Amino acid sequence: MQVTIEDWDGDGAIRIPDEVLQELGVDVGDILYVIEEYVGNVRCLVLSKTPRIPDRTDELIDHWNRSGGE
Repeated sequence: MQVTIEDWDGDGAIRIPDEVLQELGVDVGDILYVIEEYVGNVRCLVLSKTPRIPDRTDELIDHWNRSGGE
């Protein structure tokens, strides 16, 4: 979804439509993080409920650690 950066008392602001908030499962007062990620070779800003999007390698290491490394 494309959003527009708006002027809010001299500062940039992003208005997030209600349908996007509902899809994310968040509401007014919840914390969202803006994370810089690459989709292919394009730099994007991503909204996330966690401060960091786990790398696939992190997921594999976690799985390896849980299974005892066997």
